[in-house]
Amino acid sequence: MFVAKTLNALPEVTAFHEGHLLDGTPTQRLPLINLQNRKAWNDAAYAEKTVDELRSKEVLEQAAGGASLLVDVAFNNAPFLVPLANRHPTSGFVAIFRQCEGFVRSATIVSGEDTQPAGWPDRDKPLTDREKFISLGRLKPNKDSAYFDAWTDWSAIQRNIWLWTTVNTHLANFVKNGALRRKVLFEDLIEEPDRFWVPLLQTLDVSTEANRKKCMELSTKKTNQRASYQIGPVSEWSPAERALYEELARPLEDTIYG
Repeated sequence: MFVAKTLNALPEVTAFHEGHLLDGTPTQRLPLINLQNRKAWNDAAYAEKTVDELRSKEVLEQAAGGASLLVDVAFNNAPFLVPLANRHPTSGFVAIFRQCEGFVRSATIVSGEDTQPAGWPDRDKPLTDREKFISLGRLKPNKDSAYFDAWTDWSAIQRNIWLWTTVNTHLANFVKNGALRRKVLFEDLIEEPDRFWVPLLQTLDVSTEANRKKCMELSTKKTNQRASYQIGPVSEWSPAERALYEELARPLEDTIYG
């Protein structure tokens, strides 16, 4: 959410977080696409149809409200990136990568309401109506997946390792196969903000010194991090969880961060 809030502070920019304008009480400005998310991963024609209907030029212009640039920072944009790029060929796309351990620790919730539900919660955690609604579109293995049978018995950590790997494999392929596509690292946003903001602003074609300074001014080491995690670091995960991390996530991390 911090990235959207920061970009929204720039002149002539309207920035959303998953279609919401973060103005105290988040306001839905773009049509929801989370229910379409799971099917879009497996059906390219359906993903294209969803973009044509819910992310058309007319829909985006209306949501922008007169701003020169509209940005939607959204985890659930991932399966729609290719049709979005095809429909809006002059638009810039930025993929924000985060190391698997950090994502899994942030996304795995054991108790209490998850106000930013990106990943799979603990299997025994009671879900609010909102959490149930969002989970309807969350990605999981298909019947033809090698991991389909294991899914039922997997812990939330294992499910989120698989989720991280699947989504980030798609993002990595997307950014290397087209112009106006760039990767940035979440860790740079915390430790070296300039390395995050400069390429992002360049890709979105709003790279001015004033904008860079504004983004740097608003950056903080507490950016987008939960006050505390409900699960420990990878060293405290079970042998099965660590084995899946080494099998799926580690090779991709080496590619992305290498």
